[in-house]
Amino acid sequence: MIRICCTSVGQKVLMALTGLALCGFLATHLSGNLLLFAGEEAFNTYAENLHSMGVLLKAAEVGLLATFLAHLGLAVSTTAMSRRARSRQYDEKESKQGVFALPGGGASNWMLLTGLGIGAFLVLHLVDLKFKMRPDLVYPTDGGAYATVNTVLSSPVSFAAYGVALILLGIHLSHGVRSALQSLGVSHSKWNKLIEIGSMLFAWAIALGFICVLGWVVLSS
Repeated sequence: MIRICCTSVGQKVLMALTGLALCGFLATHLSGNLLLFAGEEAFNTYAENLHSMGVLLKAAEVGLLATFLAHLGLAVSTTAMSRRARSRQYDEKESKQGVFALPGGGASNWMLLTGLGIGAFLVLHLVDLKFKMRPDLVYPTDGGAYATVNTVLSSPVSFAAYGVALILLGIHLSHGVRSALQSLGVSHSKWNKLIEIGSMLFAWAIALGFICVLGWVVLSS
Protein backbone atom coordinates (compact mmCIF):
# COMPACT_ATOMS: atom_id res chain seq x y z
CA MET A 1 0.00 0.00 0.00
CA ILE A 2 2.79 2.44 0.92
CA ARG A 3 4.61 1.53 -2.30
CA ILE A 4 1.49 2.30 -4.36
CA CYS A 5 1.14 5.67 -2.63
CA CYS A 6 4.68 6.53 -3.70
CA THR A 7 3.83 6.06 -7.38
CA SER A 8 2.41 8.73 -9.67
CA VAL A 9 -0.75 6.70 -10.31
CA GLY A 10 -1.32 6.01 -6.62
CA GLN A 11 -0.85 9.64 -5.69
CA LYS A 12 -3.25 10.74 -8.43
CA VAL A 13 -5.91 8.41 -7.04
CA LEU A 14 -5.40 9.78 -3.53
CA MET A 15 -5.47 13.33 -4.87
CA ALA A 16 -8.73 12.54 -6.67
CA LEU A 17 -10.32 11.15 -3.51
CA THR A 18 -9.25 14.11 -1.35
CA GLY A 19 -10.33 16.53 -4.07
CA LEU A 20 -13.81 15.04 -4.36
CA ALA A 21 -14.11 15.05 -0.56
CA LEU A 22 -13.32 18.78 -0.61
CA CYS A 23 -15.94 19.26 -3.34
CA GLY A 24 -18.50 17.68 -1.02
CA PHE A 25 -17.50 20.12 1.70
CA LEU A 26 -17.78 23.09 -0.67
CA ALA A 27 -21.31 22.10 -1.69
CA THR A 28 -22.34 21.72 1.96
CA HIS A 29 -20.64 24.97 2.97
CA LEU A 30 -22.31 26.84 0.12
CA SER A 31 -25.77 25.61 1.14
CA GLY A 32 -25.18 27.06 4.60
CA ASN A 33 -23.82 30.36 3.28
CA LEU A 34 -26.82 30.87 1.03
CA LEU A 35 -28.95 31.10 4.19
CA LEU A 36 -27.66 34.67 4.39
CA PHE A 37 -30.37 35.49 1.87
CA ALA A 38 -32.97 34.07 4.26
CA GLY A 39 -32.15 36.74 6.83
CA GLU A 40 -30.33 37.26 10.10
CA GLU A 41 -32.37 34.85 12.21
CA ALA A 42 -32.09 31.95 9.78
CA PHE A 43 -28.33 32.33 9.30
CA ASN A 44 -27.59 32.83 13.00
CA THR A 45 -29.66 29.75 13.86
CA TYR A 46 -27.67 27.74 11.33
CA ALA A 47 -24.36 29.02 12.77
CA GLU A 48 -25.45 28.31 16.36
CA ASN A 49 -26.56 24.78 15.48
CA LEU A 50 -23.22 24.20 13.79
CA HIS A 51 -21.19 25.39 16.78
CA SER A 52 -23.37 23.42 19.19
CA MET A 53 -21.80 20.26 17.77
CA GLY A 54 -18.77 21.00 19.95
CA VAL A 55 -16.10 18.31 19.75
CA LEU A 56 -17.65 16.83 16.59
CA LEU A 57 -17.22 20.15 14.82
CA LYS A 58 -13.60 20.37 15.99
CA ALA A 59 -12.93 16.86 14.69
CA ALA A 60 -14.55 17.74 11.35
CA GLU A 61 -12.42 20.89 11.10
CA VAL A 62 -9.22 18.93 11.81
CA GLY A 63 -10.23 16.32 9.24
CA LEU A 64 -11.02 18.98 6.67
CA LEU A 65 -7.67 20.70 7.22
CA ALA A 66 -5.83 17.37 6.96
CA THR A 67 -7.69 16.56 3.73
CA PHE A 68 -6.79 19.94 2.23
CA LEU A 69 -3.12 19.67 3.23
CA ALA A 70 -2.95 16.12 1.87
CA HIS A 71 -4.51 17.26 -1.41
CA LEU A 72 -2.08 20.16 -1.71
CA GLY A 73 0.93 17.98 -0.81
CA LEU A 74 -0.08 15.35 -3.35
CA ALA A 75 -0.50 18.05 -6.01
CA VAL A 76 3.02 19.35 -5.39
CA SER A 77 4.42 15.79 -5.39
CA THR A 78 2.71 14.67 -8.60
CA THR A 79 3.72 17.91 -10.35
CA ALA A 80 7.36 17.33 -9.34
CA MET A 81 7.17 13.72 -10.57
CA SER A 82 5.76 14.82 -13.92
CA ARG A 83 8.48 17.41 -14.41
CA ARG A 84 11.22 14.92 -13.57
CA ALA A 85 9.73 12.44 -16.03
CA ARG A 86 10.00 14.86 -18.92
CA SER A 87 13.24 14.64 -20.84
CA ARG A 88 12.58 18.04 -22.36
CA GLN A 89 9.98 20.81 -22.32
CA TYR A 90 7.57 20.93 -25.23
CA ASP A 91 7.84 24.03 -27.38
CA GLU A 92 4.08 24.38 -27.22
CA LYS A 93 1.93 22.86 -24.49
CA GLU A 94 -1.32 21.30 -25.54
CA SER A 95 -4.12 21.68 -23.02
CA LYS A 96 -5.74 18.52 -21.74
CA GLN A 97 -9.00 20.44 -21.53
CA GLY A 98 -10.00 22.84 -24.26
CA VAL A 99 -13.31 23.97 -22.75
CA PHE A 100 -11.75 26.68 -20.60
CA ALA A 101 -8.88 28.51 -22.28
CA LEU A 102 -6.17 30.33 -20.33
CA PRO A 103 -2.80 31.85 -21.27
CA GLY A 104 -0.27 29.05 -21.76
CA GLY A 105 -2.91 26.37 -22.14
CA GLY A 106 -6.11 25.19 -20.54
CA ALA A 107 -7.14 25.01 -16.90
CA SER A 108 -5.12 21.81 -16.51
CA ASN A 109 -1.89 23.79 -16.79
CA TRP A 110 -2.89 26.10 -13.94
CA MET A 111 -3.97 23.57 -11.33
CA LEU A 112 -1.02 24.02 -8.97
CA LEU A 113 -1.03 27.82 -9.13
CA THR A 114 -4.80 28.10 -8.65
CA GLY A 115 -4.58 25.57 -5.81
CA LEU A 116 -1.89 27.62 -4.06
CA GLY A 117 -4.02 30.73 -4.54
CA ILE A 118 -7.00 28.97 -2.96
CA GLY A 119 -4.73 27.90 -0.08
CA ALA A 120 -3.69 31.51 0.52
CA PHE A 121 -7.34 32.51 0.50
CA LEU A 122 -8.13 29.80 3.05
CA VAL A 123 -5.59 31.33 5.45
CA LEU A 124 -7.25 34.74 5.03
CA HIS A 125 -10.69 33.18 5.49
CA LEU A 126 -9.65 31.56 8.78
CA VAL A 127 -8.09 34.80 10.02
CA ASP A 128 -11.21 36.72 9.01
CA LEU A 129 -13.99 34.52 10.33
CA LYS A 130 -12.60 31.67 12.42
CA PHE A 131 -10.08 33.51 14.58
CA LYS A 132 -11.34 37.08 13.97
CA MET A 133 -7.80 38.46 14.01
CA ARG A 134 -7.90 41.03 11.21
CA PRO A 135 -6.34 44.18 12.77
CA ASP A 136 -8.06 46.48 10.27
CA LEU A 137 -11.56 45.27 11.16
CA VAL A 138 -13.80 46.15 14.09
CA TYR A 139 -15.74 42.97 14.75
CA PRO A 140 -19.33 43.45 15.97
CA THR A 141 -20.14 42.44 19.55
CA ASP A 142 -23.75 41.59 18.74
CA GLY A 143 -25.72 40.40 15.75
CA GLY A 144 -24.08 36.97 15.71
CA ALA A 145 -22.46 35.32 12.71
CA TYR A 146 -24.68 37.28 10.33
CA ALA A 147 -23.22 40.62 11.46
CA THR A 148 -19.67 39.22 11.47
CA VAL A 149 -19.89 37.97 7.88
CA ASN A 150 -21.36 41.29 6.79
CA THR A 151 -18.54 43.21 8.50
CA VAL A 152 -15.80 41.05 6.99
CA LEU A 153 -17.13 41.00 3.43
CA SER A 154 -17.89 44.73 3.52
CA SER A 155 -14.15 45.33 3.78
CA PRO A 156 -12.78 46.26 0.31
CA VAL A 157 -9.73 44.04 0.96
CA SER A 158 -11.86 41.00 1.78
CA PHE A 159 -14.35 41.68 -1.01
CA ALA A 160 -11.60 41.85 -3.64
CA ALA A 161 -9.62 38.90 -2.25
CA TYR A 162 -12.70 36.70 -2.02
CA GLY A 163 -13.76 37.63 -5.56
CA VAL A 164 -10.37 36.70 -7.02
CA ALA A 165 -10.21 33.50 -4.98
CA LEU A 166 -13.63 32.38 -6.18
CA ILE A 167 -12.61 32.85 -9.82
CA LEU A 168 -9.50 30.76 -9.09
CA LEU A 169 -11.78 28.16 -7.48
CA GLY A 170 -13.96 27.98 -10.58
CA ILE A 171 -10.90 27.52 -12.82
CA HIS A 172 -9.44 24.89 -10.48
CA LEU A 173 -12.63 22.86 -10.23
CA SER A 174 -13.38 23.17 -13.95
CA HIS A 175 -10.51 20.78 -14.62
CA GLY A 176 -10.11 19.18 -11.21
CA VAL A 177 -13.49 17.45 -10.98
CA ARG A 178 -13.17 15.86 -14.41
CA SER A 179 -9.55 14.88 -13.78
CA ALA A 180 -10.46 13.31 -10.44
CA LEU A 181 -13.20 11.21 -12.00
CA GLN A 182 -10.84 10.11 -14.75
CA SER A 183 -8.19 9.11 -12.19
CA LEU A 184 -10.81 6.92 -10.50
CA GLY A 185 -11.69 5.23 -13.78
CA VAL A 186 -14.89 7.13 -14.55
CA SER A 187 -14.29 7.43 -18.27
CA HIS A 188 -16.07 6.18 -21.36
CA SER A 189 -15.96 7.41 -24.94
CA LYS A 190 -19.77 7.65 -25.06
CA TRP A 191 -20.08 9.67 -21.87
CA ASN A 192 -16.85 11.65 -21.57
CA LYS A 193 -18.31 14.80 -23.15
CA LEU A 194 -21.30 14.74 -20.80
CA ILE A 195 -19.03 14.11 -17.82
CA GLU A 196 -16.85 17.03 -18.91
CA ILE A 197 -19.86 19.35 -19.23
CA GLY A 198 -21.29 18.16 -15.92
CA SER A 199 -17.97 18.78 -14.19
CA MET A 200 -17.79 22.26 -15.67
CA LEU A 201 -21.34 23.06 -14.57
CA PHE A 202 -20.64 21.86 -11.05
CA ALA A 203 -17.42 23.88 -10.87
CA TRP A 204 -18.97 27.17 -11.86
CA ALA A 205 -22.19 26.55 -9.91
CA ILE A 206 -20.05 26.34 -6.77
CA ALA A 207 -17.94 29.38 -7.68
CA LEU A 208 -20.91 31.52 -8.75
CA GLY A 209 -22.88 30.41 -5.71
CA PHE A 210 -20.21 31.82 -3.43
CA ILE A 211 -19.96 34.93 -5.61
CA CYS A 212 -23.67 35.44 -4.93
CA VAL A 213 -22.72 35.82 -1.26
CA LEU A 214 -20.60 38.80 -2.30
CA GLY A 215 -23.66 40.08 -4.11
CA TRP A 216 -25.60 39.74 -0.85
CA VAL A 217 -23.16 42.16 0.77
CA VAL A 218 -23.87 44.73 -1.93
CA LEU A 219 -27.62 44.26 -1.60
CA SER A 220 -27.59 44.45 2.21
CA SER A 221 -25.40 47.55 2.44
